[in-house]
Amino acid sequence: MNRKQLSEHIGNMDDRLVEQAEKIPNYKQLHHRQTIRRFLAAAAAFVLMACSFSAGAFAFSRETVVEVPVEQETIKLEEINLTLILPDDWKGKYSVEANGQNYIVYHTQIREDVSAGLDPFDGGVLFSIVCHGESMTPEQFVEKGYDFVGYRYLFSTSGKTYVLYYPSDVQWNPENPEQEAEYLGMGREIEDIQFVIDNILAE
Repeated sequence: MNRKQLSEHIGNMDDRLVEQAEKIPNYKQLHHRQTIRRFLAAAAAFVLMACSFSAGAFAFSRETVVEVPVEQETIKLEEINLTLILPDDWKGKYSVEANGQNYIVYHTQIREDVSAGLDPFDGGVLFSIVCHGESMTPEQFVEKGYDFVGYRYLFSTSGKTYVLYYPSDVQWNPENPEQEAEYLGMGREIEDIQFVIDNILAE
């Protein structure tokens, strides 16, 4: 019913009342729209949940590979609070002999190879770590003549100096080329050894 029909039907009526009557909202239609909106929101939420569950299931179904670092090969010299981090391929090939605060690291198989013609207690030496009973700088170490063979100055504490010495003679069986190759290969890797001072204040 439009304004004219309403006016004719009711009679003489103020136009303002007719305008207000036309502006009254249709509650049934509004309720219907709200129901549709709620339904669409619920459907969207359901679709999102289904997608997230699918993505999660897909992620967990894939195999996860975690790289575990290889444990480092180390020698712990507790008397002098020093740890040596060795090349990984040294594992099972060396032994350590301690004499007070001095240490000899040697190739186990060569040391045990009596056929090498070497004294079984002396062969296979890779290097020695020697503790000098006084504190010295690298320059003082040379001045005092301690550099009589190949060496590597390690560190000095308040009362001691620690040095790595290389062997000065043949430590393998010259008639065994495989033994020579392995010994020389390990000898070249000595410069890759890392030295970690555990507690220098313990001196």
